[in-house]
Amino acid sequence: MTTMLESARALAPEMTAVRRDIHQHPELGFQEFRTAGLVADKLRAMGLEVSTGVGKTGVVAHLGEGKPVVAIRADMDALPILEANEVSYTSVNPGVMHACGHDSHTAILLAVAKMLTEMPDRPAGELRFLFQPCEETNDAEGKSGAQRMIDDGALEGVDRVIALHVDSDLPAGKLFTPSGYMTANVDNFFATIIGQGAHGAHPDQGVDPIYLLGQVINALQGIRARPD
Repeated sequence: MTTMLESARALAPEMTAVRRDIHQHPELGFQEFRTAGLVADKLRAMGLEVSTGVGKTGVVAHLGEGKPVVAIRADMDALPILEANEVSYTSVNPGVMHACGHDSHTAILLAVAKMLTEMPDRPAGELRFLFQPCEETNDAEGKSGAQRMIDDGALEGVDRVIALHVDSDLPAGKLFTPSGYMTANVDNFFATIIGQGAHGAHPDQGVDPIYLLGQVINALQGIRARPD
């Protein structure tokens, strides 16, 4: 463990530079061409077998062979947000920003890949490094980068998947591993409220869908804010 920690600390300056490079050149979902190219070049320089264009713009690298197959995953896409930070590596792409930490995730996984590649007593089996595009949204067919990568076989034969997410609420250098689900997720659903018309002088004889919608909005917000 001490050796691993020392290796990680030795890689910190290089990976900080990589993270800042990615942060300065953010790309939206399924548009991560520069990011994917940078990732692929770094992985090939480590001597890894690399596949690009997986799930449109994803990158997959393999290390070792046999069982178990453990995949380690990071996401690469940015958000459609105008960056207001005043730092040397501020986004040069107007209206696009790494506001969710995917630049960090990508740099971290590159560091992990490098450490594992250089590890003399690496555990048996295959390690698969997954650099996922489009985590933040879906394409025209409603599929995210994860679904597209799965469709392209990125998880074939995989026994376990490891991932992480940076958290600005935790002190630097701290890790948090809970049981069960953690961090936020989103999903979509559609509902139809059907009203019934009536004369303006007799609203009691109708069903006002606008009034019902107001109650639904309050109730849905109550689920999140008042779970008990």
